[in-house]
Amino acid sequence: MTPDPTPEAASIGVAFATVTAEEISLAACSDAVESSHAGALVTFEGIVRDHDEGRGVSRLAYTAHPSAGTVIMEVAREIAAAHPLVRIAAAHRIGELGIGDVALACAVASAHRREAFAACAELVDAIKERVPIWKEQGFSDGSTEWVAALG
Repeated sequence: MTPDPTPEAASIGVAFATVTAEEISLAACSDAVESSHAGALVTFEGIVRDHDEGRGVSRLAYTAHPSAGTVIMEVAREIAAAHPLVRIAAAHRIGELGIGDVALACAVASAHRREAFAACAELVDAIKERVPIWKEQGFSDGSTEWVAALG
């Protein structure tokens, strides 16, 4: 954790918000938002699980619209504007993912926990609602199903 010269520099804005085929980590998000000003760091890690609605899941494949990177940044900036004393980092992975892989990682730092919790919850919900990403679930019985991450 590197101390920032002023509390304002440490607390405002978006460190990054991205959609990527590369492996993502919660640690990278946390490291990007931590500062000497932040007394709270709230994180979210969406992990590929082995079931969905009573069916065994063997794999997921996420596909993104070309605008997904722009939209995730817009979402992060809107949440930062609504919570002016937070710093945000978010990454959504696309491509083939296995059970246990991280699909979505988010971190929000703030001077106080209430603001960090509120901003992180809003960030995750807004990403799921607005970023044009779809997933194809592969089930243990060999069938597949497309699910929109939107809505």
